Amino acid sequence: ELWASAGVPLLFWQCANDVTSLPQAKRFYPLFAVFGNFAPILSGKVMSLLISLQKTNDDVGFQSTLQGLASIKNAVCLGIIVLYHLVYDLADKRQRREEKERVNEMLVKAKKGDTVEVELTVGGKKVKSVKPTMRQSLSELSGSWELKSMAIMVVCYNVCIELTEVLWKALLRKTYTTKSAYMGFMATFSQTVGWVTIVMQLVAPSIIRTLGWKGSAMLVPLSMGAFAIWFFTSAAGINGVGGGGAVGSASPLTTALLIGTLLNVVSKVTKYSLFDPCKEMAYIPLGPEAKVKGKAAVDVFGARLGRSIGSASQQLVMLASGGAASSIIQSIPFLGVLYMTALGFWSNAVWNLGQ
Repeated sequence: ELWASAGVPLLFWQCANDVTSLPQAKRFYPLFAVFGNFAPILSGKVMSLLISLQKTNDDVGFQSTLQGLASIKNAVCLGIIVLYHLVYDLADKRQRREEKERVNEMLVKAKKGDTVEVELTVGGKKVKSVKPTMRQSLSELSGSWELKSMAIMVVCYNVCIELTEVLWKALLRKTYTTKSAYMGFMATFSQTVGWVTIVMQLVAPSIIRTLGWKGSAMLVPLSMGAFAIWFFTSAAGINGVGGGGAVGSASPLTTALLIGTLLNVVSKVTKYSLFDPCKEMAYIPLGPEAKVKGKAAVDVFGARLGRSIGSASQQLVMLASGGAASSIIQSIPFLGVLYMTALGFWSNAVWNLGQ
């Protein structure tokens, strides 16, 4: 969880910002985002391949699949380390070449008698910007209503994800009883999210131009809310909570799983293609202090807080329902109310930012 929210976005984009100039960023940053979405497609293909090579469906066969995945992960991590050092070596060589060209240009101007601008350094070192601490980030967050609204958006999105993912995965375990079948479904799901996100990212600029910032940002909670109502209603019918089907019937379970899968696809795709770009656009009018200090608090702290609130809410509701293994199904009406409450705060924050 921490690696997905802090490691990948923060460390990768920090590296990209270090080695990419502003003219290059305008050209390559959109490509980074698009190519990044090939990762779930490729990982899904690899998972499907390893499952197809599995000789048995018992724990022994699944263990061989996990060992294969671990070996591939180690190889990928080693490749990341090598590429990281290679990228920075190339960036250092480019920087030295550009500095040499700049010095030569200054010497030519000096010989001609032209005015030469000289950049002074202290102790031969460039002065590095000081990174804000978490205390400074939270202080900046508390003093800006714009940052508060963005933090509410991030917190509420992660609350909604947490409230639906646990229920959806509980239905998955009821449907796909073996570990291999479960992993096979998740591999297909990962590929679907990757392909749909690529398509959505290509059409997202047109959506933002047509609907504007407020309309595009509001489209995410509205679409998630529409599918969530459908999902909670169908899931409540599994055990007759909402009167939607007979107890133990396979049809309500299959229907709820399908709708839950659609909800999760919509949640992830709209986040990558609309939620994240709209959130980043909201930083543009802010001052430099808010952009640097506030962004760290919103992006990292807000995501973890949202997940924690969602998880704690589920645990409290399940304990109030008796704490049984099936209490997650019995808690669906309460989870639905919490979900819609989070959507309400989220929509209000978008409305305030759009004013």
